[in-house]
Amino acid sequence: MEQPNRLKQLPAPRQSILALALLLAVSGCGSNNESAEAKKEPVAPQLVKVGGQDGVSMDPESIKLAGITIVSVGKDELSASTQPTGEVAPTDSGTVQVTSRLPGKITETKVGVGDRVHRGQVIAYVDSVDLATAEGAYQTALSHALLAEHQLEQQKKLAGFGSLSEQPLEDARKASIAADAAVGTDEAQIKLDRLALVSAKQLVEMGETTRKPVEDAQNAFAQAQSAASQAAATLHSTKSNYDRAVILFSGGVYARQQLEDAETAYNSAIASDTQAKIAERLAKEELTRQETIYKQNLNGAAALQGAQTKVQQDEHTLQNDLVAQELAHTQYERARVVHKSGIPVSQALQTAQDAYDEAQIAVQSAANTLKLYGVEPSQAIHGLQKGGVVIPIVSPIEGIVAARSMVVGQNTDTSTPLARLVNLDRIYIDAQVYEKDVQAVAVGDSVKLNVPALPDKTFTGKVQYVAREVSPDTRTMLVRTVLDNPGWLLRPGMFASLVIGSNKGTHTLAVPADAILQEGDKRVVYVRVATGQFVKRGVTTGPPVGGKVPVLSGLSAGDQVVVGGNVLIEKAQEQLESGKSGS
Repeated sequence: MEQPNRLKQLPAPRQSILALALLLAVSGCGSNNESAEAKKEPVAPQLVKVGGQDGVSMDPESIKLAGITIVSVGKDELSASTQPTGEVAPTDSGTVQVTSRLPGKITETKVGVGDRVHRGQVIAYVDSVDLATAEGAYQTALSHALLAEHQLEQQKKLAGFGSLSEQPLEDARKASIAADAAVGTDEAQIKLDRLALVSAKQLVEMGETTRKPVEDAQNAFAQAQSAASQAAATLHSTKSNYDRAVILFSGGVYARQQLEDAETAYNSAIASDTQAKIAERLAKEELTRQETIYKQNLNGAAALQGAQTKVQQDEHTLQNDLVAQELAHTQYERARVVHKSGIPVSQALQTAQDAYDEAQIAVQSAANTLKLYGVEPSQAIHGLQKGGVVIPIVSPIEGIVAARSMVVGQNTDTSTPLARLVNLDRIYIDAQVYEKDVQAVAVGDSVKLNVPALPDKTFTGKVQYVAREVSPDTRTMLVRTVLDNPGWLLRPGMFASLVIGSNKGTHTLAVPADAILQEGDKRVVYVRVATGQFVKRGVTTGPPVGGKVPVLSGLSAGDQVVVGGNVLIEKAQEQLESGKSGS
């Protein structure tokens, strides 16, 4: 009786397997003169026919020894959900890179990282010579307009009689038509700009704009890896050829030229391998850089800001052309009235009137330039310092300062980021979902999430974007959730636990996942059809949900399915059938 004691020293699964193996081994080894104690030993499993199908019959002792457990098949409420971990990130449309509208030198900074700012709040001052030039142009235009006004008044007093002509009327008509065409072109361009801005916002929201540089870097890295692998293989091959050539040359089989050719090929392969490794390292560094840029939402913010700047510039052009259009209409109408009435107008008076009108256009144009730079013409200049004008840099949104890259005395231009502002009214939750689970996730799925920093709160949102590519390193796909963030409780960088798609409840037949066995491309279960009798049955199943597997066909409610020990029954049947076929 040493064998049971040895079984107790093994782990439970190995005990069951060994016990069943012993049962099979002793089958047929009994004697007609068994002792009373031997009759208590388990009886070896046997093949039985159940409804024309082979099955396995086992006595209670064998069932107990094999650890066989049974569950009854029934309907369960399955909620297909995925539970990844995500990270809070600002939305692309809620991230703004603040730059100066003019080149200059920073004279004062007003905010630091983490500060909350309001729309229109001053965050820095820049001393700009260009703004001083624009202010000077405005003042000059005002002076010219005043002079033109005086000259016009003088010509009105000196106006005499002159000859009538159709030419002034025709010139005014053509100028009016040209002004209308210019305004129409401007309005059409602004419509296109606004459509482009909406498109940019949609692409940014979907992650397309921000993902493209990362995808290009990933492809370049993959190509560099492939080239490095090919170079390594070539190096190995040429090294082998060179070693062989050395041996053959030493043995007098190869000539020196053949040895030198092999050596040249080997040296060339070494150089190619070194270059390929350098290219692979550089591609990896570029991928890391692009992934960092993507995490900070810089690409999306830059694309969005570029589209917004284009709209602003074309609106500025439209304002100037509208002023010119109004002037052209006025001049044309005046020319028509004068021509119709037959009142002669002196050439000097007409010239003075045109000069005055043009001066008014110049004033309006210079004023629009100042507005484009963020300065109202009617406002007092903040201060002149050595020929430059100190202008304020203001926050375009309500947000917090996520990054600041400006110091007093720093020279800046219109493309240098001074601060990155983030509005957290809406935020992203970016989760990496394993490719085996992503089939259960779709755009529009509800999402519940919790963060360790706020254990008593649950937040809800919806899946907005599911990536189309799988990360080759982690075998995961990006799933992005968008949700409102009142009070800005969720901050970028926080980790969150997500439950995606928990509202997809289905009422269906289901069994524990351990009941399913895989046979090639088929799935089977063992069903208890009578006391101690088990039969294999093929089933069709759906995707597993939380440890349960939905059964689409092959089982009925109330069937008794083996959960624990089904592998042992399968092995016993295979061994019994093998022994039967070999007898």
